Amino acid sequence: MNFKEHIKNNEGLRFIFDNLKISSIPARDYLMQSKFMDKPFHIKVELQYLEYTIDFVENSLSSSDIDNLKLRMHQLNNISGTLRNLDKELVLDDIQLFEIKNFSLISQSINKILCDKGFDIFQLHDLSNVIEILDPDKSGEASFYIYSSYSKKLSDLRKKQQQLLDEDPEKAEQIRLNCIEIEDTIRERLSQKLICYSKHLNINFDRIAHLDVLIAKAMLVNEFNLSKPLIDKNITEYKQVFNPFIKSILSEQNKEFQAVDISLDQKPVLITGANMSGKTVLLRTLALSQLMFQFGFYVPAKEAKIKIVDDVILSIGDNATEYNGLSSFAMEILNINSIIEKAKSGKIILALVDELARTTNPDEGKALVSAFVDIMKKYKLDTVITTHYSGIKSDCRRLRVKGLKDKSSSEKISVKNINDFMDYSLMEVKDDTVPTEAIRIAEILNVDKDLIDLAKSYLMAAKKLQ
Repeated sequence: MNFKEHIKNNEGLRFIFDNLKISSIPARDYLMQSKFMDKPFHIKVELQYLEYTIDFVENSLSSSDIDNLKLRMHQLNNISGTLRNLDKELVLDDIQLFEIKNFSLISQSINKILCDKGFDIFQLHDLSNVIEILDPDKSGEASFYIYSSYSKKLSDLRKKQQQLLDEDPEKAEQIRLNCIEIEDTIRERLSQKLICYSKHLNINFDRIAHLDVLIAKAMLVNEFNLSKPLIDKNITEYKQVFNPFIKSILSEQNKEFQAVDISLDQKPVLITGANMSGKTVLLRTLALSQLMFQFGFYVPAKEAKIKIVDDVILSIGDNATEYNGLSSFAMEILNINSIIEKAKSGKIILALVDELARTTNPDEGKALVSAFVDIMKKYKLDTVITTHYSGIKSDCRRLRVKGLKDKSSSEKISVKNINDFMDYSLMEVKDDTVPTEAIRIAEILNVDKDLIDLAKSYLMAAKKLQ
């Protein structure tokens, strides 16, 4: 899928797009149509372009230079349709000829800025010949019409028409029609002349759009403190990964996002933790980081090395809308089935599944989780599954969110500050039990005391039976 299709299903990626300071419509279209890169070479090149652009913006451009570039890019229109007509060797009308002239003038001004500042990761072609064709009077103005200087005969007829407007309107009209015929011939001649510059026009159009995107990506790096990811063949590993979308929401509340470390190495990872412990946010963050990486962005982490995948599937339960009329369990199982089908087809997938089979009875739920883990292990896919189920016997890595801290002073914890007492970091565990903090959290939230006391008594009875 391209970028446009992915932002429909990922609010984190939509947030990234909304915060990109892209200047031009062509650049937005360029990014929207960009493909999810699954080849190391393509990702490596894009990340090298971005690294160069970051250095160029920080060390070669002043703030006025950046404003100057962005102003010129802002003036660009999407002329892809006109360029396609030129490629087809069609006769262009005055609007299309104006679009090419205007674009060429902007391209030349951008090229001058880049050359003066030593930008050399890719070059823009000189379009001065195009401007000369479309600006015979050398006005330098961003406008176009069929100039009289294109044809002496046209010039003479226009003068004569002007003289006869009052004296002989009928004859003036006949002259006007003769002028139209000549103008059509000139348009055809101009279009023919421009054909040989079609390749250069297309290249400059794509490169300027790409440059606009690169500058926007570079500015995003500083804004969100992103880092350049390394490409790895076997594992994905993050140091201090965070979610920019959630972090910005917390920042507005004067709260901090706790970044975490996590690694994936083809063995399924089972994550347990109490409610409110950030498990779902972690899955969203892993999905977002993978998408950003394979669309050529730096990623939200202090350090990262990432394995390339063919697809990212995030099953959270609130993003499946295509199976209208089905239960949440049915939608979830269809998502899981999609993951398995892709795994069996040989695709390399990052599978992120939140609370698998949580809406069915625990015995069947555990069985489904265990079976899914076994299949993911068989196909050696990077898989992260969160669960509240204990007793999952499948062979997998087990991580636990540390959860509530400062347990000796629960009177300090309230509804308003409970997140301040959560430790979202992950620890490796060997057993298959899950944390039992639900009742304590219910107490902190001032849930009815009778409910709490009865729940505790049932919990005590269950422990005695074990």
